[in-house]
Amino acid sequence: MKTKLLAMMSVVILWTAVPVYAEGAKTFTSSGQILPDERWSNVRIYNDDTVVDMLGGHVDKMATYDYSILNVIDGDISTLNAHEFSTANVSGGYVCGLDACGNSTVGFSDAAAALSLVACDSGTVNMTNGTTEYLRAGDSGIINLYGGLVTNCLDAWDSATINTYGYGFNYDPIAGSWDGGQLRGFWLDDTRFTIDLYGIETYSHINLIPEPSTLLFFALGFVALRRKR
Repeated sequence: MKTKLLAMMSVVILWTAVPVYAEGAKTFTSSGQILPDERWSNVRIYNDDTVVDMLGGHVDKMATYDYSILNVIDGDISTLNAHEFSTANVSGGYVCGLDACGNSTVGFSDAAAALSLVACDSGTVNMTNGTTEYLRAGDSGIINLYGGLVTNCLDAWDSATINTYGYGFNYDPIAGSWDGGQLRGFWLDDTRFTIDLYGIETYSHINLIPEPSTLLFFALGFVALRRKR
């Protein structure tokens, strides 16, 4: 089933990535912007001090390197890959395929939307809001999940880690649409969530981390129990 899912996602991403408005390639080696009326087939961002703000427009393929920072505020990107120790902060717009790999960090928040959001090869994804259909972690990828919507499924394999912050967690191994069960609970802002898990392996990669007040409640209960004994 995993092979079938990957094949379906590849077809969708490749179809979406067809360059309709491409204007050629652009390379950033110092800070700059991508403006709403710009259309690029290929964008590369390099150097440690480079900060690029994407304010709109369209990019077919984008990649970040070194310790550079990309801030996606609006626009649409077919594929965005963060490499090395770079950071990509996506707070708006739409990215079809968004990958954090090679020790990079992706921040996904606010009104961001994606088809596929992936952490792999020691990359880290911090999701605090936004919407993605597929949330995936493989190799040594790490996902820190604080909020947002996962509308299709969550998938993890190999030595990936998914840290889920919230409270009122409930795992039902029978529910869901992808044979991995269903995780329900509340985010720290009290928003209720429901996530379908892909395959029986995924849940073993999830760390459920309760809110601080819940931890305090359990600690006080433990102290009271010891005093009673």
